[in-house]
Amino acid sequence: MLLQVVVLAAGLAVASATGCGGAVRVPPAPQNGIAIVSPNHPQAYPAFALCNWIINGSTPGPLYFHVNAFQTESTASGCLRGDYLKFSERVNGTIVQIGKILCGQDPVKQFQSKTNLVQAVFVSNHEGQFGGFHILVSSNAPCGGPVVIPSNGGVGARIILSPNYPSPYLPDSYCSWTVTSPQGSYISLQFFDAQLEDSSEVAPLDYVKITEEIDGSIVQIGRNFTGSFGNPLLRTKTNAVNVVFVSDGNNNHRGFRLQVYAEVPEKVIVIAGASTVFQSPHHPNNYPANSHQLYDITGPAGSKLQFDPEAFYTEIGHDYLELTEVVDGVTVPIGNWLSGNRLPRRILAQTNQVKAFFVSDSTGQYSGFKFTVSIQVPCVSSVVVPEFGIAAFTSPNFPRNYPNDVRCSYNITAPEGSQIYLTAIQFAVEETVQCVSDGLTFFETVDGEVKTLGERFCGNTGPNGLVSQTNNVQALFISNGVTEGLGFQIIASTGGFRR
Repeated sequence: MLLQVVVLAAGLAVASATGCGGAVRVPPAPQNGIAIVSPNHPQAYPAFALCNWIINGSTPGPLYFHVNAFQTESTASGCLRGDYLKFSERVNGTIVQIGKILCGQDPVKQFQSKTNLVQAVFVSNHEGQFGGFHILVSSNAPCGGPVVIPSNGGVGARIILSPNYPSPYLPDSYCSWTVTSPQGSYISLQFFDAQLEDSSEVAPLDYVKITEEIDGSIVQIGRNFTGSFGNPLLRTKTNAVNVVFVSDGNNNHRGFRLQVYAEVPEKVIVIAGASTVFQSPHHPNNYPANSHQLYDITGPAGSKLQFDPEAFYTEIGHDYLELTEVVDGVTVPIGNWLSGNRLPRRILAQTNQVKAFFVSDSTGQYSGFKFTVSIQVPCVSSVVVPEFGIAAFTSPNFPRNYPNDVRCSYNITAPEGSQIYLTAIQFAVEETVQCVSDGLTFFETVDGEVKTLGERFCGNTGPNGLVSQTNNVQALFISNGVTEGLGFQIIASTGGFRR
């Protein structure tokens, strides 16, 4: 390798590899600029390197430096004791350093000069050699690039700023952002503090233009935004949009702040009958990758929603289903996130409206889930036994299994002077010693005193011809959160009824 001898300010002669340094001319905006790269990057730079760049902008104004990669030797005693990169310029006849001397592995990511003529010097010693650096130099402030919105709603919002915001943007700026959101969503965009050079929308000078591709055609969203405008809210029809900002050669202003976020169209499920089906996209076929699907599931006012799982198979830990509801004005989760291939237990909401959010990533698509959603009315019933007739009452959800964690009361009345006969037609309740878990108990008030009628019933043995002393009986059914059963169907009569 050809080497040259360079005398440093300290009076030491060191070798510098050729092929680094030299005169560099930065193209005018809106071109992307030019890169300053260490020798051999991304491989290790050589020992005893000395690179000297003279960087000249094509137009008046500052130069902008964006550090894409940086890894050099770092020493505890300072950059000048190891390998380093230094930028300087002449301001009002005096040579001044631009920012800090760069060394180590985590320098500042962006900085700028005050003039369009900059010197950059890179020096390495004889010790550790690293991957070096890659720095983009441009005559317009770094702007544009990909913007990825990771999740639904304002929590995942991203902000796009005009270059130098809130300071005035530069002349001849050109910025292009490609904004994407999860598959199945669309993008909302809202401007804040927009102040551009005032001009015609037809032939704008400084402006923002927003487009998306629909069925192979580029479609503009809204107008060419120019001048000072309010806070318009725009919505796309797809999950990808292009935002372009352009300024001409004069009259620069504050610029803009643009918020972008993803929204998922809700799939509305209204339960009009006894039950309906709620399932993942494409079930029983595999759900798509990068899916974000929001469901709004609503039952009749005053009811509660019950979710009975029939199938569940998702990528464990990555693809999941989350259920929430609003209780007393606060959004609360219903249980934990559901993920994996284990069939979850029955889920009982506290209200008649549930939001379900299903998320999948880019790997491992499976058959997903299927639930039967049914409505449960408040567990308070009035049972009226006609004279010389019968009336029936059942556990919630009968003849399907009753839910966990319920407390149901039944007010059973017969004509004045009658007695009430109670007989179970079907009875299957979780059995425990002394019925301490799930159980059905009857009470009545005799001479002002509340008394238990019979025993507490559980297992497969229910009341059989149980007779009250009065014409009014209260029944209380309680289940815990462990085991479910088929429940019960009980006949109440005034004349006696036995199976």
